[in-house]
Amino acid sequence: MNKKSSNLLLFSSLMLMIFVLVACSNDSSTDEETASGDGAGSESDLSADLQYWSSYNESEPQARVLLDAADAFMEENPGVSIEFTFNGRDNSELLPTAIQSGRDIHMYDANAVNIINRFSNSNMNLNEFFEESYPTTEDTPLKDYISQPMIDLARDLGEDELFYVPMNPQAFVFMYNKSIFDEAGVNEVPQTWEEFVAAGEKIIEAGYTPLTTDPNYSTGIFGYYLSSLKGEDWVFDLVEDETYEMWSDPAVLEAAKAIEELADKGFYADNVSTVQFPQAQQEFVIDENIAMYLNGTWMPGEVQDTVSEDFEWGQFQFPTVEGGVNDNTHTAYSSYGIGVNQDNTNEEAEAAFNFAVFVNTGEWDQQMVDQAKALPIDTNNENPEALTDMAEIFENTEGNYVSQTAIATNSDNSQIIRSAFINLISGESTAEEFIAEIQDSN
Repeated sequence: MNKKSSNLLLFSSLMLMIFVLVACSNDSSTDEETASGDGAGSESDLSADLQYWSSYNESEPQARVLLDAADAFMEENPGVSIEFTFNGRDNSELLPTAIQSGRDIHMYDANAVNIINRFSNSNMNLNEFFEESYPTTEDTPLKDYISQPMIDLARDLGEDELFYVPMNPQAFVFMYNKSIFDEAGVNEVPQTWEEFVAAGEKIIEAGYTPLTTDPNYSTGIFGYYLSSLKGEDWVFDLVEDETYEMWSDPAVLEAAKAIEELADKGFYADNVSTVQFPQAQQEFVIDENIAMYLNGTWMPGEVQDTVSEDFEWGQFQFPTVEGGVNDNTHTAYSSYGIGVNQDNTNEEAEAAFNFAVFVNTGEWDQQMVDQAKALPIDTNNENPEALTDMAEIFENTEGNYVSQTAIATNSDNSQIIRSAFINLISGESTAEEFIAEIQDSN
């Protein structure tokens, strides 16, 4: 080989080496960009061992979705492990004590109000996380991607701060049997209290019972009426009044007389004085001779094993009360939520929040809809068939009441009010006697 050929071969080899090095460098850069993701703590970067305490029971469909979502999340994020403790509704009592005693708990779920009121010493401020986009939010910040009424509620409860990721929206509304309404000639859901009474009378004429309830939800209709008439703050004051003098207000008697009228007309099921949860809701879906039940959007999920496939679910808002300060655009709604412990390391907080986003957006939020009959938090997902009316209800909702209304918020007297109210709706007492029974308990 001559000297010229040798130099040419050396030059070609050097150029090939440079090309390979540049290509490898570009591949490495691409991998790093892919790993970095769009949101805080991208999936491939996450690394943490998380303990998650839940307010669901392990047998509930929501728990099964959480477990399946965690498996999928851990598969996508090998550096993360998630271990669950399913405490059921006792979680709101157990969690604060456990954290105070030093238990290693990184994230938790509960009713949104309980997260704010009972977990305030452990909640991390999550504002910055909500400003980021995530792999399942389509390049949109989380605060703009999920249900805005639930974001607004979270801000209201947190006094303009965000302390939980909304999960499984809920509303306290009239559930009704559309087949009975059709047969009774009730062609539109009632918008006012007068229309509500008229609809019930038609239902009775058609041979059906307008209403049922059980002690768990019985006072909701009274609480809604008073909140519509006087405002929610007034009802909070009413149930906190230790002197019970506010119970002499004419508004209380007006609401009680409206309910007494329903009892006198035969609106309530015959067994309303003795029925216990969950008997009434089972009778509602199995017997199909009761038209309405003021209950939560969680009800279709609770009865999904016994309800007929042909049952025609409907929902409507509590009707407008004449002379009230609020109309039927005010709805008692809330949500569950996932909170993050403020004592977490940065890595733990990022992993916990990313999982909270993962389970509340995209396919796993839809799994909550499909398996638990829950309302979606991801606005791109469809409502369950049993709750299709809720989309319009939320569109028409302008004001919020607490879940099951303020009448049930004082644990010191809620049982007293409930007992007296059962006597009222079963026809065993009058409106005046109902009020006297509560005042005499003082």
